[in-house]
Amino acid sequence: MSAHRISYLDKSHNAEMLRILRTAPITTDNITLCFDRQPDIFLLPDIKYEKYEYLGFFVNDKLAGFLMNGYYKALVNGEPQIVYHSTDYYIQPDARGKGFSYRISDFLMKDTYHNAKLGYLIIMDGNEPALRMMGRRHPRFPNMPWTRIINKLDVKSIMITWPLPKSRSYTIRKAEIKDIPVMVELLNAEHKNRLFGLIFSESTFESYIASRTGLTIGSYYLAEDKQGKVCGVCASWDCTSFKQNRVLNYGPGFLPAKIAYDVLSVLFGFSKLPKKGDFFRDINITDYAVKNRDPKIMNALLRAVYADCRKAGYQNMIWGSTAGDPLLKASKGFFSQSVVSNIVLVSTKPELIEDNVIENNLPYIDVACL
Repeated sequence: MSAHRISYLDKSHNAEMLRILRTAPITTDNITLCFDRQPDIFLLPDIKYEKYEYLGFFVNDKLAGFLMNGYYKALVNGEPQIVYHSTDYYIQPDARGKGFSYRISDFLMKDTYHNAKLGYLIIMDGNEPALRMMGRRHPRFPNMPWTRIINKLDVKSIMITWPLPKSRSYTIRKAEIKDIPVMVELLNAEHKNRLFGLIFSESTFESYIASRTGLTIGSYYLAEDKQGKVCGVCASWDCTSFKQNRVLNYGPGFLPAKIAYDVLSVLFGFSKLPKKGDFFRDINITDYAVKNRDPKIMNALLRAVYADCRKAGYQNMIWGSTAGDPLLKASKGFFSQSVVSNIVLVSTKPELIEDNVIENNLPYIDVACL
């Protein structure tokens, strides 16, 4: 009998999966972070996907790694279809290099949900082992999907520190149920021409909000122009009940900066950095759309969210889009850092990843649900 096997996972494996996740932190000279998913790694896919499947890699009958395909409806070439997101790929250090990426393909790609043919995965810049796998094939594993990097994702981490002035050009207010029609109109206008754009409906929008833990109609901000017409929308979503950016360690060279930051936080009234073992209090900006994709409107929305989050003690606002998206100019005026990742097109059909087959227009990745 082989020492290696692959099988589907369920919630009885939650504790072991969280343990393995913590063996793969992001480490820099200044900080070691874990993209944690306490208390239940299944909560996020329950929110995002119509269907999902976790597959586990067992070595001598002990779980050593896992990967998930999540399925949902999105726009491809302007038409709705079921796509998949390959994510949550974690292998504990002593089990790496044993061919899990190849072995798993016969399970995840041979019979996809609703015969889904196209999907994507996100690989952070600098993750060389994962990037080296792109485009690689193996004759023993014919169901290994075809892959190609098609774009970049630029995620802005906006630090919430001292006060910033609000926009004078737009009035920002919280949304109400009666605003759903104009919100849906704006969101569909934003998403209709984007690869993997979402489809919003007036009749289902309340159910959509209710399905997202911690999100309410009051989480949405609306921008109004001088004539009082709604011209922008975004949601601020606290996702820390099901995912956290947890600090495992601060590097020795970072300690003086942390001390200085904490002193300034007392002077200017913003939150200190988390202690080792704690997580950042982050707010995610999602469901955003502005008329004519005007960065000035988006900037006004971000400033309003920033002011409220500062009062509530948040430390970061997380917002992102395709790298090079002109709308990202809305982050001007904030102190932010970018984390850039690769958007990888994945397909069971090689012809679908060829140039000009799929319209590669501002792929939409919901950063809140990564």
